[in-house]
Amino acid sequence: MELRPGSSSIDQGCTNGVCSATASPNGSKDAVLMLQALTESPMTVTASGTAPDGTALPVRSVEFRPRGDYPFGEQCGRFITAAVVLDAEGLRQQG
Repeated sequence: MELRPGSSSIDQGCTNGVCSATASPNGSKDAVLMLQALTESPMTVTASGTAPDGTALPVRSVEFRPRGDYPFGEQCGRFITAAVVLDAEGLRQQG
């Protein structure tokens, strides 16, 4: 997967019942993998890569469980998502 610059959402508040946010770069790197058959069953992810200086990073693996939720309300359907973070502390499930 190709890593892209990550960002954090910055709340810009609400006016007359309309709320907004903006994205602000935070120094992280993100990648998205779309799977047709993602379920809430446990899965294992393995991450490897190369540091900016060209040296190989250690290969790391973690077992985790995707989660189902209604992020846009129950009227919009259930989404199953999974997220992992790789940083100096290792590889772990996000959230």
